[in-house]
Amino acid sequence: MIRRFTKLLALGLAVAAMPVHAQSLEEREAEEARLRQAFKDGVAVVVEDLNRGSFDRFVDAIDKDDMLERIFGIRLIDPRAKRDFRDSMKEDDRFTGFIQSQFAMEGAEGIKARLLIVESRGDRGRAVVRYDMPYFQVNYHDYELRLDGKGRLVIVDWVDYYWGHRFSDRMGLTMIQRQPNKNAVRKLIDFPSVREQQVFQVIEVLKATRDRDFNRYFEIVDTLSEDLKRQRVVVKVGIDGTRQVRARRAQQRVLRMIDQYFPEDPLYSTALLDLYFPAREYQKAYDALIRLEDALDVENDGVMQARLSSAALVLGRAEDAIALAESSVTAEPDLELGWWAVLRSQVAARQYDQAVNALTKLEGDFGHSLGPDALGKDPSMQEFARSEQYRKWFEGRSS
Repeated sequence: MIRRFTKLLALGLAVAAMPVHAQSLEEREAEEARLRQAFKDGVAVVVEDLNRGSFDRFVDAIDKDDMLERIFGIRLIDPRAKRDFRDSMKEDDRFTGFIQSQFAMEGAEGIKARLLIVESRGDRGRAVVRYDMPYFQVNYHDYELRLDGKGRLVIVDWVDYYWGHRFSDRMGLTMIQRQPNKNAVRKLIDFPSVREQQVFQVIEVLKATRDRDFNRYFEIVDTLSEDLKRQRVVVKVGIDGTRQVRARRAQQRVLRMIDQYFPEDPLYSTALLDLYFPAREYQKAYDALIRLEDALDVENDGVMQARLSSAALVLGRAEDAIALAESSVTAEPDLELGWWAVLRSQVAARQYDQAVNALTKLEGDFGHSLGPDALGKDPSMQEFARSEQYRKWFEGRSS
């Protein structure tokens, strides 16, 4: 709650500085409630539109001129590239297609968005939206919002936790990557007295990842000094490129770099899970999820609780796993992943009387067939499948 208050305080600094004149407390509270509802209604409409497969409302909510300034910023982008990009944003179809391409997450077919929170202070707000992907994977967007002079929702910018970037930052870096020049690249390096050779090396890193030549990328990275290896731009273009073309082996190498240099950054938590879980580094996975949860500051995310439950379970913390799983289905009773977490945690704790209730939910609501043959294929379920509680449940279900 302290973090949320801090965020709202930051959002409302400009509002607090404005004169209140003779407006009464009741009037100010009523106005704040009206603005808060405007944010909620505006975001809800955008999310509903995305779930229908349309990006029209989302695109309409972006102030193109403001977004261009954010993307260009103080970056020394090639003037021709800036002009071409500005011209493309003027064409509605191209701009919509461009925004839509940024939502392309691995294996996802269509958008499945769930609005988790909307909060505001005055005419500034934020919203967190979860995007569900196949195989129980998810992405999160944390949106910076405002209301314009007519009370309409404006999407200012957003952090995309799948890519590990703020949208405007990612676009700005991509534009530099297309045509890197010394001055632009020098500004990407965050230590003073950068040598010409170091600038040249980073330019070559940008070119290699732009061209998807990951052998070349790692050849260059292996020659970098430690202070260059730990530059965010080096790992950002690496993880972006390997994820875009699904270069699994190369992606794992970049993730090891991130784990070495930026393990505490929640921007990389989602990506690092693809390293930690396969490598059975479960404590690191649990810690990464906690960092992501703290950054999002959302209390009703069933997926997060279910994933934390799974991580706690493999760490041998069955009681914590049960509590987290129950929290998951309390927040989202229709969440399949949550019910799997309930089943597995209760089975691990040998709470078989409760576990059969999860079986009923998984079969009745999600279409699974969880007879002895199905459960017997999972070593963690075999003892449960031989239990009296399961036998009675199965016989009652079959009758």
